[in-house]
Amino acid sequence: MTIRNSSDLLTATLFLAFGGGVLLYNGTHYSIGTLARMGAGCYPMLLCLGLIAMGGILMVQALIDPDEAVDAIDIRPVALLVLATLLFGLLIEHAGLLASSMMLVLAARFADRDAALAESAVLAAALTGIATGLFWYALGLPFSLLPF
Repeated sequence: MTIRNSSDLLTATLFLAFGGGVLLYNGTHYSIGTLARMGAGCYPMLLCLGLIAMGGILMVQALIDPDEAVDAIDIRPVALLVLATLLFGLLIEHAGLLASSMMLVLAARFADRDAALAESAVLAAALTGIATGLFWYALGLPFSLLPF
């Protein structure tokens, strides 16, 4: 059996390595608790198990059908998404939830070279409204909406 480097195989390897590594760290540093009184490590453990399961499914799929070859990585989307996430984390306390959310969505949207300005503005406004409604109104998280 010849296995080419497919994107599914690489993704499965990443999922299995990351999920397994975090699961090992989580298991040695946090208490899982019981179902009645869940500890700090329960939810991360469940996420890691889900990630490992997805990695296993992708690994089987890659071994059965290894037809997809790996293309070159376009650095622009990766860089813009990482930059947008970092800027959101830095701006949320100083610029407020509205400006930070708008900046996050717009920067992430322009990672795609075909992004239209009008569509991006509507998407940013809608997602900012949803985030504000969920995190500020419904959950009552102590974010300031505006910088003043």
